[in-house]
Amino acid sequence: MIPFVFPLGIFVVVILVWFFFRSGGYKRRPLDVPPGRDWTLTAERFRDPQSGEMLEVWYCPRTGERAYVRMRGGRGG
Repeated sequence: MIPFVFPLGIFVVVILVWFFFRSGGYKRRPLDVPPGRDWTLTAERFRDPQSGEMLEVWYCPRTGERAYVRMRGGRGG
């Protein structure tokens, strides 16, 4: 029984990790407006290779999370 349960457990763990982390990182969709008051605009700007849009990077010091926001005309886009 154990030779069957161990590989099955590893498979389940791999599927769970994939499910929870597949949308993490930069792959998130860019926002249209800044995320909130706790967030700070960084000096980072880049062109999204998939959409061609210019994005700004916002940072939340409390959580360490980063968010990507579409630049608008008045801010260099």
